[in-house]
Amino acid sequence: MTRKILTATAVLAVLTALAAVYYFVDPAHTVWMPKCPFRLLTGLDCPACGTQRALYALLHGAWSEALACNPFALISLPYLALVILTTLRTPGERSALRYVQHPRTVRLYLLLIVGWWILRNTPQWQ
Repeated sequence: MTRKILTATAVLAVLTALAAVYYFVDPAHTVWMPKCPFRLLTGLDCPACGTQRALYALLHGAWSEALACNPFALISLPYLALVILTTLRTPGERSALRYVQHPRTVRLYLLLIVGWWILRNTPQWQ
């Protein structure tokens, strides 16, 4: 097996294991699931707060509940999947890489994360 196939298999195995954990374990009602250190220290939500609950709801088909937990995380899933796929690319798949991991695209995504972080901590949003 080539290194790329092994890497892709390892990534798929990790994602499958994580999906299984989030399918069977409700993070809202489990003490041992990780809590957000930023929220514990400041009382404010970080951009990822609610993502565990959103994944749990998504895996159970509760789309509206998942969107209520963290809409930005769910909207980001296709982009993050493309980042993973282009990281595991073969030499012939450079066209998608040019757009997905282009510095402007990455900067825009980081700007959207910061905007989401600010928005979700404004009094009107809560």
